[in-house]
Amino acid sequence: MILAGAGLPRHVPRGVRPALDDLLDLRRHGDAMRRLLALDTEPRDARRPPAARSQGMDYTESRPYSPGDDVRRIDWRVTARTGRAHTKLFRQERGNDLYCLVDQRAPMRFGTRAAFKSVVAAQVAALAGWAAAAGGDRFGARITGAWGPAIPLGAADGSVRALCAALAHAVPGEEAPLDALAARAAMEAPRGTRFLVISDFADPEPVLERAARSLRAGGELLLAWVLDPMEERLPPPARYALTDGREHLLLDTARAGVRAAHARDLAARRRCLARLAAQPGTRAHALRAGEDVFAALGRPLPAG
Repeated sequence: MILAGAGLPRHVPRGVRPALDDLLDLRRHGDAMRRLLALDTEPRDARRPPAARSQGMDYTESRPYSPGDDVRRIDWRVTARTGRAHTKLFRQERGNDLYCLVDQRAPMRFGTRAAFKSVVAAQVAALAGWAAAAGGDRFGARITGAWGPAIPLGAADGSVRALCAALAHAVPGEEAPLDALAARAAMEAPRGTRFLVISDFADPEPVLERAARSLRAGGELLLAWVLDPMEERLPPPARYALTDGREHLLLDTARAGVRAAHARDLAARRRCLARLAAQPGTRAHALRAGEDVFAALGRPLPAG
């Protein structure tokens, strides 16, 4: 469960590229981010060291069966009662493994307020890693849109440092769709892992649905939707020159068709994320560039 705890700090990402010192400095917010992500299921002082945790599984809930689910996990009681096949979901007792998927593809390298979306995503990923480190948990990550190997699940302190370095020194590279990234992560992470996906979710709806299904089969899922305010409200009708420093394009908001198509796309993306968040074990939040990330992660995405 995602909870907004009392006394959270304020943090507004800034810049056009993730900076290593900034990402490492976010360690000071690890405990606050841990509370926000509700990574502890019992008071911190009462937690057992990782080596002493059980290797068993705790039943959490049942959800409608999806193709590909392990038939050995079918909940026959709920299936008989509802007339529809349901699958049991379990949480590993031993730990709070956290796995982060970070979008750094070309559309993320955009911004009109305080920071590029790619910087917001990088800082939220680092905060998540430091949250895992604050509790001695394991952390892993994959980045799409940049060259570099995946960061396998391991002791969070070392893994998050590796992620920070990878994000700060990223060179644009393979732009894998989110479903491909999710499938790889789901294969690497054990059952019971908590997944965090940070993206602008510009992929087609079927891609997002496949990604969520892959990750939800392994554990809890948090979707962090990164937006720029201009995406929610286009500027006054005019022709605007945009550039990433290499390529240039012209945004003509004076055309009614452009404004209408943009509004339809944004509304469809919001509806898709709301539907995904309505599934058991899934939550979604919207983070806008120029906004305090702790406040944003404390507010669930409105339904529909």
